[in-house]
Amino acid sequence: MKLLILAITLLLSGCVVYPVNKTLQPEAEILVTDVQGKPIQDAWVSLISSSYPYGLEQRRTGDKTNAGGEASFPEMKEWRTESLMIHGASVFFWNWCIVKADFETHITMWSSGDDFQPQYDVTLTPGESTPCPEELNKIGHRL
Repeated sequence: MKLLILAITLLLSGCVVYPVNKTLQPEAEILVTDVQGKPIQDAWVSLISSSYPYGLEQRRTGDKTNAGGEASFPEMKEWRTESLMIHGASVFFWNWCIVKADFETHITMWSSGDDFQPQYDVTLTPGESTPCPEELNKIGHRL
């Protein structure tokens, strides 16, 4: 009986810790083209991983597009422990930032993992390129 009361107390207090194999970065591919539909080679593509509860950037992986305008990113997972209390679990979401000289920089502003498109096609328009922000917060603004 005492063991049952202890288990219920721990459960209600949120002190239950459990392992989870968390996706830090999904497997993803991007195709970068110009307004005529031609692939853009050597565009710098960043896949930015952020997480709640605070919406802060956790990691950034970058690659250049190949002759076909494509770049790909491997899935990254990590075993973590989380708990059933407030701020005891991390929820990841991802955004793209694409930079190429003489083209406008493209940054997505998704704030949910459900919004993220792991097979993403983007058309860059001519214009002034700017570097990707050094760090993004949960709504895609520079910190």
